[in-house]
Amino acid sequence: MSDWTELIPGDFVTVQESYTVPHSGWIDDVTEDGTIIWLVLALGLGRRMFFREDGDIVTVELPQATS
Repeated sequence: MSDWTELIPGDFVTVQESYTVPHSGWIDDVTEDGTIIWLVLALGLGRRMFFREDGDIVTVELPQATS
């Protein structure tokens, strides 16, 4: 996703930074211009800020059905 303004708090996403492992979690906040997102990381790993200008790739994950 290249337009981060479309992200909504609560969306579950995966962020891929260059040369690192992916980070998955829930969008906590997005700046109005969509240049910065705050992510509450899965597995209780804290909260982290990501910058669009760093070239990070964000993928919105679809909720998995439970049976």
